Amino acid sequence: MWLICAGVDTEVDMKGLNKYLPVGSGNLRGGDLESLEKYLGCYQGIVNYFSIVNDKENKVKVIYDKILYEAEWASFHPMDNTGSTVINREGVDKLKQLTGRDDTNFEIMDFTTIATGAPGAKKEEVKKPNKPKPE
Repeated sequence: MWLICAGVDTEVDMKGLNKYLPVGSGNLRGGDLESLEKYLGCYQGIVNYFSIVNDKENKVKVIYDKILYEAEWASFHPMDNTGSTVINREGVDKLKQLTGRDDTNFEIMDFTTIATGAPGAKKEEVKKPNKPKPE
């Protein structure tokens, strides 16, 4: 199971994403009610980055939008759509650390590269977007 966190303006190409994630059926879809409750302690409509605090066994891999990660602040509903809270990159990293995430279950992904089908858009290049490319 994956939790994809993307900016409101980010185009997430689900078919293109199938090339980067080991999806047996090749059919990515939104989480069903039972799985969301079991793994993330939430339900459809309130799933967000903060949901990972409920994934005590780290069964869910987080795919975090590079653009969202590089933003000064990101805003999420904290498990309830009646309000929002903001988090910066340091907060994302701190929550990642506190919930036991590492390179095996947390990945920063450049969805723009996937959506455009840019040449060389391999998982290895997408996986570590903060590494400067030689000019």
